[in-house]
Amino acid sequence: MLLPSLLLSLLVTTSLQQTASPPAAYDRSCGKSIANLWLDVVVVVDNSVGMTQSGIIQVAAQIVSVFGDGTRIGTNYADKRTTRVGIVTYNKIATIQADLNRFQSENDLFSTTFSILSSTSTSDEVYLAKGIGAAEQVLSEGRKNNTRTNYKQFVIIYASDYRDDGAEDPRPIADRLKASGVNIATVAFDQDGDESILKDLGEIASPGMNFSNTDNDNIGELQTAMFQTNCFCPNMWHQYRENFDDENAPKFGVCLRPVAITAAWSPAKFACQNMVKTGYLVAEFNQNKHDFVFNLVKNDTSFPEPYVYHIGLSFVNGGYYWQQPAGHALKPLSDGIWNPGFPQQATVNTAVLNQQEGTAFTVGWQNINQFTVSERYVCEVPACDTDNYCE
Repeated sequence: MLLPSLLLSLLVTTSLQQTASPPAAYDRSCGKSIANLWLDVVVVVDNSVGMTQSGIIQVAAQIVSVFGDGTRIGTNYADKRTTRVGIVTYNKIATIQADLNRFQSENDLFSTTFSILSSTSTSDEVYLAKGIGAAEQVLSEGRKNNTRTNYKQFVIIYASDYRDDGAEDPRPIADRLKASGVNIATVAFDQDGDESILKDLGEIASPGMNFSNTDNDNIGELQTAMFQTNCFCPNMWHQYRENFDDENAPKFGVCLRPVAITAAWSPAKFACQNMVKTGYLVAEFNQNKHDFVFNLVKNDTSFPEPYVYHIGLSFVNGGYYWQQPAGHALKPLSDGIWNPGFPQQATVNTAVLNQQEGTAFTVGWQNINQFTVSERYVCEVPACDTDNYCE
């Protein structure tokens, strides 16, 4: 008789489906749409004899390819996710070939870039400091009258040689740009196997943005660097990253903000939603996010010990769910980080906070009443990126 065995199998399968944990939720990644990139970019190109005729034409082709998949070049678009591109060439002197308002379409960038970079100069001297200095000037002029101050700035450098002699040392200017929030990507144009230029340019580049023309996917590397630059948080918000102690660790597309004024859980939820249009109480999807939020709180002097703060977890319709931006479905809890003895019966205590237990320098979840327990809290919001324009 196969029927009883089949029925038993169906019952077991149904039981497993009913008791299995929901799939794990994941934090939002940074947007990666080249068509929706919104940056101000200056491309700095070594056009000395050392770059060679074929080399400079290859650079022109790569520049066009980096932006050549529908990027809105210029500012004449209804969508504010636009990218301005300037071009500087340098040898023993620098020349601003195109300021940030020169190109107003993708086709314009295509044709003019090949015209600008059609040949090398006659100079065999090359000073990167001149090129970076000119790029700084282009970026500064692009911000006149508070123009596009909400757009991040990015510099791409193509270099066939590197010199840092005295007044021609490019590092002070590069450090000044990076300190002001400008990211710098370098491409060592190595045509004779001399790897020293790649190492030297590493002192100019932002972390993780030092590349070589011999890399397998140069265009992908540069686009990824731009996506990372275009992924950032509004003022007073902190970007979640893989490692709290490493500011250059890979970033997620979410931002966090500890709030020092106490409130009950339900009012705190509405405060996050009203602070920023897409805000919500923080979702601790995993241990790494939980630890990152705790480190953020510990480093905020307005949060006293023992550490207690509301998070975006609550009991809804028979299960625990995480808050999300308004209009998005709540995400079910998969794995919990509960303190011993919790969660307790959730009929009344439907909200969840993080509570430091005893002398342990850790926090865990405890469910509490959403209206009567007032504590500090942590808000979350999607980062500004190619999917999310921020004024």
